[in-house]
Amino acid sequence: MDIGLIIILSVIVLLLALVLFLVLIIRKKLRDFSREAFGTSSLQEGLQNQREILAEMPRSVSSMTKIYLPQIQRDFPEFNLQEYTQKAENLLEHYLMAVADKKPLADRDCSDDLKNQVKNIINDLKSRRVSQHFSQIVIHNTQISKYNKNAATVEIVFQSAVEYIGYSEDENGKLISGDKSLKTQTVYEICLVYVQDIDKLEDYSGNGVAGMGINCPNCGAPIKNLGSKFCEYCGTGIKEINIYSWNFNRINEKTTSKKYY
Repeated sequence: MDIGLIIILSVIVLLLALVLFLVLIIRKKLRDFSREAFGTSSLQEGLQNQREILAEMPRSVSSMTKIYLPQIQRDFPEFNLQEYTQKAENLLEHYLMAVADKKPLADRDCSDDLKNQVKNIINDLKSRRVSQHFSQIVIHNTQISKYNKNAATVEIVFQSAVEYIGYSEDENGKLISGDKSLKTQTVYEICLVYVQDIDKLEDYSGNGVAGMGINCPNCGAPIKNLGSKFCEYCGTGIKEINIYSWNFNRINEKTTSKKYY
């Protein structure tokens, strides 16, 4: 046999032996890592176990309820946290099912903006010939995360930790996103807005509502609490000039980039 060919074959054998040695080293390192991280020598099994653990673990929410609730109740003494928390959770479930069923959202506590949001989602799904599915919905926790006031509106944002089986598929039943057997843990924001009825204010005072400032019609003192029914200085009833309405006007999924709604 030619000496050159022998050298070439020897080099190939050495390279193959080196590759095999490196593969064995890497496999051992992966097994050691998997045992340490997941308690099993199979990395694939360990990763699957980790996915299943995460699927059962509720997401955390930004809980600012203890900070914001006293402020809200100073501005709106009649605000009932339990009532609106329950309404927010019920609305979220109806929202998800409306998207899944491709039917309009009909809740009386939601604004036209939210109804239009759902309508646009449904139109998008129909245009792409995609179906969105939600089942086994569980809401673990709902907390106030933000409280914002400006000249025109007051906004309370709830965050809800939500669990469900969620996935989307095309018209042929092909899975596009999500998992039909594994739970999803995520967070939704539900926005509650308190809107001043400008027309009622103008009809009562005749002076408009520049800057949305509210003053007592009798003594002219500023009304400090937005939900007050009487002037704290002269006792005059101010219910007629302080007509607001609470409405949910936006729902967004916060913690994911997948095509869920």
